[in-house]
Amino acid sequence: MTDTPDASTQPTEVVITREMQASPDLVYALWLNAQAMMLWFGVDGITNTACKTDPRVGGTWRMDATGPNGAFHIGGTYLALEPGRRIVMSWVHVGADGVQGNETEAEIRFDPIPEGTRVTVRHSRIRFTPQSFQMGWEQSLGRMAAQALALVQEA
Repeated sequence: MTDTPDASTQPTEVVITREMQASPDLVYALWLNAQAMMLWFGVDGITNTACKTDPRVGGTWRMDATGPNGAFHIGGTYLALEPGRRIVMSWVHVGADGVQGNETEAEIRFDPIPEGTRVTVRHSRIRFTPQSFQMGWEQSLGRMAAQALALVQEA
């Protein structure tokens, strides 16, 4: 008898696209700014408590938060940075119990469109709960779009 991998633990990816009424440079900057990330990053029902970014290739990022199951953090390393165009970052979730999830990778593209920017998140190497990543990115990008629009309207 041979071992058959469990389909639920096979790496998968989630792709989310969202159009924003702001320039690629502005949306890119919101992605790397710790204060801005505190406002848009995460899912409903969690509270971001601290964020640190070191936006350079090899630099790290980390978001501390609390949710129904206690305190946790998500963080990683910036693997590629192309201003106004693309970010690639590693991603690791460490739960309230200290258990670390598998390392995944998120590539974010910022493509100019007549109305502003099309943001595409391709989050890969997900082994568990891809639906959670899907929901998280949809909610996060919705908040980011509102934040970007507010900044454009203030200018």
